[in-house]
Amino acid sequence: MLGRLFPSRSKASRVWTVSVVTPSYQQAEFLPECLASARSQSHRPMEHLVFDPGSTDGSVAIASEAEGVTLVNEPDDGQADAVGRGMLRARGDVIAWLNSDDAYADSEVFATVLARFNEPDAPDIVYGRGIYVDANGAKTRDAYINSDPSSLRARLAHEVGILQPATFIRRSVVDRIGLPDTGLHFAMDYDFWIRSVHAGMRWVFLDRVLARARYYEDNKTLGKRGESYAEIAGVAAGHYGYLDERWARRWAEFEVAGHDGILKHSGNAEVEAEAVQRETTRILAAHNSGHRARASLVGDSQSVRHTVSAMKRGGLSLEQICELVDEETPSGAGLVCYTVGQQRWGFRADWHAEQLARSREQLTKLTSCRKSDTAVIVGNGPSLNQTDLGLLRETDVFVSNYAHLKPELLDVATYLCVVNNLVAEQGAASFNLLRGITKVFPYWLGYCIAADEDTLFVNSVGYPEFSTDIHENISWRHTVSFFHMQLAYGLGYSRVALVGFDHSYRQSAKFSEGDVVDQREADENHFDPTYFKGKKWHAADVDNMEAMYRLAKDAFEADGRVVANATVGGHLELFDRVDLADFVGVAQGTG
Repeated sequence: MLGRLFPSRSKASRVWTVSVVTPSYQQAEFLPECLASARSQSHRPMEHLVFDPGSTDGSVAIASEAEGVTLVNEPDDGQADAVGRGMLRARGDVIAWLNSDDAYADSEVFATVLARFNEPDAPDIVYGRGIYVDANGAKTRDAYINSDPSSLRARLAHEVGILQPATFIRRSVVDRIGLPDTGLHFAMDYDFWIRSVHAGMRWVFLDRVLARARYYEDNKTLGKRGESYAEIAGVAAGHYGYLDERWARRWAEFEVAGHDGILKHSGNAEVEAEAVQRETTRILAAHNSGHRARASLVGDSQSVRHTVSAMKRGGLSLEQICELVDEETPSGAGLVCYTVGQQRWGFRADWHAEQLARSREQLTKLTSCRKSDTAVIVGNGPSLNQTDLGLLRETDVFVSNYAHLKPELLDVATYLCVVNNLVAEQGAASFNLLRGITKVFPYWLGYCIAADEDTLFVNSVGYPEFSTDIHENISWRHTVSFFHMQLAYGLGYSRVALVGFDHSYRQSAKFSEGDVVDQREADENHFDPTYFKGKKWHAADVDNMEAMYRLAKDAFEADGRVVANATVGGHLELFDRVDLADFVGVAQGTG
């Protein structure tokens, strides 16, 4: 009879063994309790794999000496990488992911979970209840859990509702959906849950407390809550196409009042409602202004209806400014068309004209607002970490792409430019959230970049020509720095210094310029190893870059202006080398 009810499941689906995977780093205070909670199970785990990349607080000794524990003491690329390594190495039928500061609720957790896996419906994932405890182990509150597995697909759009240490997965799930995303630092579990639900994994809820999750000030998620929300928003928008208003509001509450639904307590419950509403609207605008988001906000799900209503209340437009057109479609019939990557976009001609008129007006004003006739264009090479950015405080500074990963660079920046479609798509929300810096983009990135008070859209056709009239065109050919040089010229700077121009890329010889590289490892080509990690980018060609720099050099020199190279080291010798402090007129060591 059971075979007829569950024909796709059989005795082969039964599970008997559990592998526990624990990522650990500098957790000597909590690790013994974590290990003991697994070791004390009445149904003992077949293995407990602890991945520690090199703790110096005694954690390594604790794990190496613990009964039943296999210590993997080797470098890794972060928590998600450690968990993924453990999942690949695990031999158990079921994988348990237990962070080193968490613990199981009691000794019968594994026995209960395995019994549920072995019921006739043979689920892929079993999850249960849990509690939050503080650094001393005292209960702070029950964890919120969505106890209705059938609603996970819809509700994961605006909440997690799943406690990671109280969740157990069949090893076959990893084979079907892959490992945790190593590009994520806070939301790798949330992303994993969404992927598993979207892939059709069968989830079941066990109405029992399974785990104790540590939540305290030094905890990564709590201690960096703002960064955590930014990543959560990116994951949610990436999977659903838009950001639900409830995620935006929780993030806004944290930014404005220092708490959210998890951190809120009687001592901080007063919220400045108007400020939260403004911040919520700003976050929604940053994530939901692109073509993909607006196209995703036309469904009839509760999440879509809720978010659309919130956006309308906040005065945010849901109207599309562009559409995908056939690759041969010419401009005309109310559209201005441009091919970006593999897609051709048709932008509303009225929007295009309005944006160019506004940019012309603003750029004309900015020409007369220069701090001086000297500017600095910043490349994002590793040498930037050896550059005294304090020297740039009294100078207008042009930055690009993911410059916000270096806060001290963003602090001195005057202009931000992006011309690459992959960079714009993957970093759109971060760029849209930036305020207090003039952002200049080709108009054809308007399909993902939001129009706001700090953003200027300009004509930008990819000619290998240096444009001296920035109101007509600013070419984007081969490198954003060429775009920068034309913008600096058009704004009237007579002296321009380059820093961070290492002029060297480490990339596989199999790639040619323009090929898409899917970066899984740390990035060696930029000032931050996470710059392109977990992202896609277009392979570079420094010879073509240098050809564009030569065009810029000739144009500047023909007009009696100068571009000089103040990079620390590097391989760009086309421009004369100068000392940055001397060039910007600031004595070394000041600023």
